[in-house]
Amino acid sequence: MTQWTIHATAAFGLEAVVRRQCEALGFGPCQVEAGHVLFPGSLMTMQKANLYLASADRVLLEVGRFPTESFESLFDAVAAMDWVEILPENARFPVRARTVKSKLASPSDVQKIVKKAIVTSLQKRYAIGHFPEDGALFPIDVTIRHDECVVCLDTTGEGLFKRGYRREKGGAPLKETLAAALVDLSVWTPDRAFADVFCGSGTIVIEAARKARGIAPGLDRSFLFMDWPWADAEGYKKLRRQAMGQIRMDLKTEMLGFDIDPAMVRIAKRNAEEAGVADMVHFLCRDMREVGLQENFGVMISNPPYGKRLEPEEGVKELMESFATRFLNLRSWSVYLLTAMQEFESIAWQKAGKKATRRRKLFNGGEETTYYQFVGPDPKLFR
Repeated sequence: MTQWTIHATAAFGLEAVVRRQCEALGFGPCQVEAGHVLFPGSLMTMQKANLYLASADRVLLEVGRFPTESFESLFDAVAAMDWVEILPENARFPVRARTVKSKLASPSDVQKIVKKAIVTSLQKRYAIGHFPEDGALFPIDVTIRHDECVVCLDTTGEGLFKRGYRREKGGAPLKETLAAALVDLSVWTPDRAFADVFCGSGTIVIEAARKARGIAPGLDRSFLFMDWPWADAEGYKKLRRQAMGQIRMDLKTEMLGFDIDPAMVRIAKRNAEEAGVADMVHFLCRDMREVGLQENFGVMISNPPYGKRLEPEEGVKELMESFATRFLNLRSWSVYLLTAMQEFESIAWQKAGKKATRRRKLFNGGEETTYYQFVGPDPKLFR
């Protein structure tokens, strides 16, 4: 069985989350390397990573790694790889490249050289001058960082945030991968109440519900590797059947989503239907300032408007003041908030006398944000 070095790529700030998810799946030993979590594994490991990783961006197979400071050495190293074992004669193999603090500083030139080197290697075996590139897609990912080149094969295709259930979205949607990470970074467990008072299209609530139900994140979508002749299609079918057998259809839990926009509530309900959790979650059209919650040790995770695209910035400050007054004063709840508002913690102190238990810098759609975590009491201490 061929062993690969597998890369689970991660957005800035989520590397540790993705590493924990990898380790929970039995992958490892894991190491973090500039937005990538690396671990050894087989083709089945790669398939399992695509199917189960909730917060990674995509899954890559490392094809080669070598030092390079010239286009000549880059060409020679890539041409020497055994591309015939990877790429069929009719494969489509676009090359994408990035360079970071390296002598080869032009991504477009790197792309051209790598493409030429792969074609040269294939021509030696297939003895043809032109490749039709009308078959399965095999994207080549090339990164040169500090004069070290890493060549990978993208097994995923569309990013892993494309779960397949979100048919509609709002004006500033939260990626499913980030929503899943917010849930993983919280203390929520399915035996506790869950609420999102800015639910939008319902992504955070739905991701929490799918996790609780045991629905594999990639169960409702396809991946590029499924079209590859050497990628063990039967093995993946077996893996999917196992994943379907792990779904807990009898799970009951209290999960609420609120939004002031009735159109968004309708979208959230349709998305929950597509996601297979409509019986677990309840979406209500309600202004956050009118939401009342019981003191039941629940967990709230919300991503409010930032004042950039959805609402005037002056209105967001007043909104956040109301949020802090209404929900941070709940004694038993744990409250988590992803916001670009830098002064939110001072608002929290003024309105509720609270400072965040933890803070984490994250990027949401290119926007730098902070994930404020106000962790409440452990309900086990009160039983």
